[in-house]
Amino acid sequence: MKTTTKWIFGALGTACLIFALSPGPEHLIANPTRWEVREQFVYLTGLSTMSLMVLSMVISVRLPLINHWMRGLDKAYIVHKWTGIVSTILVVLHWLAEKAPKWLVEWGVIPNPGELTDGSGFSDLEIDLFQSGVFLVEWVFYGLIILVIIALSTKIPYHIFRKSHKLFPGIFLIAAYHGATAQLKERWLTTPAGYLLLILLAVGVIAALIGLFQQIGASRKVTAVIQQIEQHDHGILGIRLTMQQTFASATTGRGQSIIYQPGQYAFLTFSHDSEPHPFTIASSGDDPNQLSFAIKELGSFTTNLAHRLQIGQPVNVEGPYGEFTFDSPGKRQVWVAGGIGITPFLARLDYLVRHGGTSQSIDFWYSTRSDQDTLFPASLAPLCQRSGVNFYHLNSTKNEYLTVDLIQSVVGSFEDVSIWFCGPPAFAQCLLKGLDAYGFDKRRFHYDDFSMR
Repeated sequence: MKTTTKWIFGALGTACLIFALSPGPEHLIANPTRWEVREQFVYLTGLSTMSLMVLSMVISVRLPLINHWMRGLDKAYIVHKWTGIVSTILVVLHWLAEKAPKWLVEWGVIPNPGELTDGSGFSDLEIDLFQSGVFLVEWVFYGLIILVIIALSTKIPYHIFRKSHKLFPGIFLIAAYHGATAQLKERWLTTPAGYLLLILLAVGVIAALIGLFQQIGASRKVTAVIQQIEQHDHGILGIRLTMQQTFASATTGRGQSIIYQPGQYAFLTFSHDSEPHPFTIASSGDDPNQLSFAIKELGSFTTNLAHRLQIGQPVNVEGPYGEFTFDSPGKRQVWVAGGIGITPFLARLDYLVRHGGTSQSIDFWYSTRSDQDTLFPASLAPLCQRSGVNFYHLNSTKNEYLTVDLIQSVVGSFEDVSIWFCGPPAFAQCLLKGLDAYGFDKRRFHYDDFSMR
């Protein structure tokens, strides 16, 4: 089962469990009418929506353990995206189940059933809490739909998406208030379901407050300064950062640092732009006070970056993130890089050279649009030789393309092989399609997805 499917079904299963322990099933058995079915459907869709929204909030906090369980922050963001899509579908069904029968009564299509709930057994406070929750969440519903459309539409600029996304924690808090007060209508607190729901909502509220007060990743944030800037061929910008000394660290002789492994990435926020951007770390990790990055001109932000940076400029660093750490028990690894996808492999090669070379058989395939004598970096082939890595270069301008059959002709069998890929998504999909013919276990195909949306 795919990671995304597993987590979404887990959230929906949690919702179903809570509903099963609520008064709902008992009421439905005692009064199996269409209106009661509609009433319990409203509760079940609402509970399912809340469960998915809690999962979405927890993912947004970037907890290391959750990221590890989901095989990396990039995979967690995919789950985050689909929890948003599924919860939106469910909240629309929830809204329609609540509104549509009332419309049909008003239009005379179905008879008015009269009051379905005897309100005499409720206190004024309970009624006020319930009604306030319903009033608030109805307005939030329309805002939620607009924000989801912005999040899913790639035609809307990323900076608008990111700013609008910051409203989600506030929306969740209102939805959580509605979820906590709606249960008063059927006295869920007389059953375990009411307390389980409150615990579930509390988890989401804590995560939402962390986001609302902009504390996401706070424990992983440090300040660095730009120590070196290099402009390479093919529009590649190399920068080296040094961790900045704080007053406290200056007295102890220890600076801020990031403990990372080759292949991981960090979010960088430069002084001329308030938005953090993810970049793979190109250094080995042996010196936690030094970070190197190789940044390719791929968009407006990265294209103008070289003209905005200067030596000594502060940079906020958040990380490390990612599970692309070359940890595999197999006897052989296959590395595949396309274009600037070389970055994590540079970090690993640097690490291997510093630690006596590789103990595994490694085949490194690098696809570019240039000849080998103009590759970035110029030291790539010697690095591979010194680390014991078998290096293969393919130039697409000469119709040299990497295929699974070509890899198989070198490795012989994929039985004990892990593949580490960094490059364009279409390239990855082409390789995965070819690997299907060999019955390759896709859990041994490792990659980072930087779409983040």
